[in-house]
Amino acid sequence: MKYFAYLIATLLLSTSGCREKAASAVTTAPAVKVEITACSAHEVAFTVHCVNAASLSYGVGATASEAVARAKSVATATNGPAVLELTWAGLEPRMDYVLSVQGVGANAEAGKWETVSFRTAESREYIPSFSSVSLVGYWHREPYFWDAARFAPHVSWKAPDGHEQWLFQAFLFLEGSDWLHGKTMVISPGGESADKSVWQYQLDLWLGPEGCVKELDKACGEAAARIGAPERKRGVIIGVPDAIMFQRFSDKSSSTTYWGDGLDFASVNDRLQALYWYMDTARKMFKALDSKYLELSGFYITSEEIYLPWDIDVNCKYKNWEQIAPALAKYCHDANQGLYWIPYHMAPGYKYWKDLGIDQVWMQPNWYWDLKAGERHPFSKTVAAINEADMSGMELEFEYSAVASQMTGGTMGPDGDGRLVFTEADVPALQDRVRHYMQVFKDAGFYGKKSIALYSGTNAFTQLATSPLPADQSLYHEICAFIIGNE
Repeated sequence: MKYFAYLIATLLLSTSGCREKAASAVTTAPAVKVEITACSAHEVAFTVHCVNAASLSYGVGATASEAVARAKSVATATNGPAVLELTWAGLEPRMDYVLSVQGVGANAEAGKWETVSFRTAESREYIPSFSSVSLVGYWHREPYFWDAARFAPHVSWKAPDGHEQWLFQAFLFLEGSDWLHGKTMVISPGGESADKSVWQYQLDLWLGPEGCVKELDKACGEAAARIGAPERKRGVIIGVPDAIMFQRFSDKSSSTTYWGDGLDFASVNDRLQALYWYMDTARKMFKALDSKYLELSGFYITSEEIYLPWDIDVNCKYKNWEQIAPALAKYCHDANQGLYWIPYHMAPGYKYWKDLGIDQVWMQPNWYWDLKAGERHPFSKTVAAINEADMSGMELEFEYSAVASQMTGGTMGPDGDGRLVFTEADVPALQDRVRHYMQVFKDAGFYGKKSIALYSGTNAFTQLATSPLPADQSLYHEICAFIIGNE
């Protein structure tokens, strides 16, 4: 509107020297300002602010000249200031276009053509699903920032024979803690619950103009320059924090109004309003990135367990997953986006993921961290549960303790209870555990039929890819070939 006011002021000043002449002799060229307000796969919507235009000519084409050649005309119903909301349909998805608009005065005097470039969205009238997803985006573990170089081994795979191809179809950004502010993003017995400012901080880290999603798009662009654009955009899935009822969940007398905006988390509806705000903000921020190779595919339930009213959990009445999960699913589906989840081994709620409206679910075997492989988390139970609940797939799990180049100089790796028990001598066995995951997936009949979600700790997948050691390189290539072969 500042520009609109400036137009009027300029036009008035341009005629001030002629005020002694008859008003009927004063003519002013029409002027327009154009703003894209929405853009789908097949249609663009735009607003035109105009002054002294009795009509508008507007067109869309691959070039400015083509847009002018295809121009339509519409009356403004006034010669003075006017605002028109217009659309242009029949466009192709994922194409670059130019919108050209010209004001035409009452006496057919033509104004300057104003042009705006835009790109249509990918055509999608379905909930996206993926055969492979890589878990990324942790900010409380060093190294903190995910830059293009760190993403590169997840984005594409250059095989030992030199052939390079696209790798993971989607990237899941999740975080459970904000150590900088000392807040938790998921329901847990201890810790202070994250408020709105922390939620926004997390979105800024991922989706800000210099955030890691921008770096992921850069990594995809670098790969595309070598091997061509992917057939479909790579998916981005954003983790949703728990809307925790209490400021300290372990203290049921602590505040329920700590989050901000006057919301009271004692109310399920208020918690949902906060979650909708988070999702809407993520959508707006992602759109502002104008990503060329990525799409915002949906959101992820960060909590690894979903207790329902019939489960034995004294805190169930404070979580209300039976109301919150279906509401989140609907909010995703209304935008043709998906809701995703990865429960821990046999976690509460895994049997009911479809009833809750969740679109894809992978179970964590948690087998990698058993002190004795399979001692606490036998794969037979994992496979049976996936089949029983008709789950989407399984998580492939490992961390730095499987990377030989990282386990030197006395470095220790944790077991499932966080005890530092694995040493450099355990690396060959741990790498074989990763291979066993892949073999179990095949033996269960999942290969080529179910999906794979990769959890590689803080940075282990990239560490394998960039390691100078043949054993690490070999495991990286085996995993990549496994993932691509499953598509």
